[in-house]
Amino acid sequence: MQGKEAAVAALKARRETNAKATKIDNASLPAGAPMYYYCISCGSIADILSELHLNPPRKLCRECQAMKDMGWLE
Repeated sequence: MQGKEAAVAALKARRETNAKATKIDNASLPAGAPMYYYCISCGSIADILSELHLNPPRKLCRECQAMKDMGWLE
């Protein structure tokens, strides 16, 4: 249970930090620049892919995905 509490506290801290951070607008980047995708849970960078990527980008960062895998994040 202590691990879950620490993970939830870290998630809260990431959300607060990322709420203040400036996000990169992919539309404003030049052609051929990597695309930035943000976590739908905490707002940190979840994936950076080339413009011509074939696989869909991750929707969750590694930390949030680990929490989801443990059943701690819906």
